[in-house]
Amino acid sequence: MNHETADRRMHQRCVKDVSMTCAHVNADDDRMVTVRNYSSTGVYFESVERERIGAFVVIRAPGSHDTGAPGSPSDDPIEFAIGNSDPRVCWAFRSHSVARVVRCDKVDDAARFGVGAEILILSE
Repeated sequence: MNHETADRRMHQRCVKDVSMTCAHVNADDDRMVTVRNYSSTGVYFESVERERIGAFVVIRAPGSHDTGAPGSPSDDPIEFAIGNSDPRVCWAFRSHSVARVVRCDKVDDAARFGVGAEILILSE
């Protein structure tokens, strides 16, 4: 079965827009970001803040205390749903991940930054 996310990458992406929080490891700087896609080894999200290459971040599903967090890229949180992506790829979704930023570029409208990060597996 072909899904719209099928490409030639080693690890297929689950294309998804879901609101999550992002903070630097050992910092109290939570902010809302929009995860656009992810795989078993990486995540791409958009943020109103630039990320430093090599920075370690914690990306997690927001809790009730995160509602209305400053810097939210959208007014209403986007709930998680599989949609048109390959369900086998979407099983890689983690509600809490530590990742290392590998790229950060301005998104076309220049009000947001697109951030690519490598998921770090700390334990099975």
